[in-house]
Amino acid sequence: MTSMDSGADLRSLGEKGFLSGLLGDLFVDPRLIGGFGHDASVIEMADSPFDLIQKIDRASRPVALSLGLAGYETWGRMAVTANCSDILASGGRPLSVMIAIMVPGEETAANVRDIVFGAAAECRRNGVVFAGGDTKEAADAHVVGTAVGTVAADRFLPRNTAQPGDRIFCAGRVGGFAGSYFMIRDVFQGRPVPEAEGYIEYLSTPTAQWRSAGAVNAGGYARCGMDASDGLLDVLQTFVAAGVRVEIDLEAVPYHPYAVECAKATSIPLTQLMFGGGDWNILYCVPGSRADELARVAEAEGLPLYAIGRVVEGDGVVAVDRDGAEFAIRGVVNEHFKNRIEDAGSFMDHIEKDNFLV
Repeated sequence: MTSMDSGADLRSLGEKGFLSGLLGDLFVDPRLIGGFGHDASVIEMADSPFDLIQKIDRASRPVALSLGLAGYETWGRMAVTANCSDILASGGRPLSVMIAIMVPGEETAANVRDIVFGAAAECRRNGVVFAGGDTKEAADAHVVGTAVGTVAADRFLPRNTAQPGDRIFCAGRVGGFAGSYFMIRDVFQGRPVPEAEGYIEYLSTPTAQWRSAGAVNAGGYARCGMDASDGLLDVLQTFVAAGVRVEIDLEAVPYHPYAVECAKATSIPLTQLMFGGGDWNILYCVPGSRADELARVAEAEGLPLYAIGRVVEGDGVVAVDRDGAEFAIRGVVNEHFKNRIEDAGSFMDHIEKDNFLV
């Protein structure tokens, strides 16, 4: 008897526990490349040079909106970014996005309009077709996005195929979201003063790694990839599920300037801020034979792509400092029914107070 059969609720299982007990019992259509459990789902298109790639995701209520620091257009932008980032991380190219908005009847019409306009604007910025959507009444406000795209045949990037010898690359700088959040909360006491504008802007403009992912995918550099919006630890734990060990070079971690400023102002260590999620990074495992070439491409094109670690034989996730000392990495990840970034509560408390390097 499984935990679900015994009457366990979702709070006790968590999103990941629920899915681990569910997916193994689902029929996998042979046209579903790689099966379930990846950032996006790929459908084989027979006799075509490309396959269909799909994603659906509820857009988290933006923290900046909940704090009263951003408008509702940020929520629409979040819906586009969340879905397109997963397609990009899976080796694909997003082509179109639709959104569904569910709100109480008392919701202000202008707010709903701004969600739609925010999604449409983010699509237009990135050459994606905004294809409309649906609006329905519900007890609480929710926004769900779905994206469709293409991925070149044999270029799908699953989550779980890391191999010893791979180098780990990070698209984008880390810690900017957590750094901005704590600066606004602790230094500026939530006030939208001029000095806080940069941090507020960062929280209000979720942006996928369009350029870096485009380069990685066009060159076929990566073996696997995963969106890191739920935090770096979530990705690293997924990579090692393939039966390997991941080693992160602490000296190579590309911290966002807002993380550096926050660490100085609040004494929250950079090694905590890096796990805060919300930066829309993508992590890749790149075969060692292609790593130097990708690094040269990134430098030549000015892409924020950084080699931060490697995959070796063994198990677990560790960080290595400049002296060669190793630290096991353990901590919470952004997970529905347990610890959510969007609540700006328990998850951020763990980032502030815990020590993920043990």
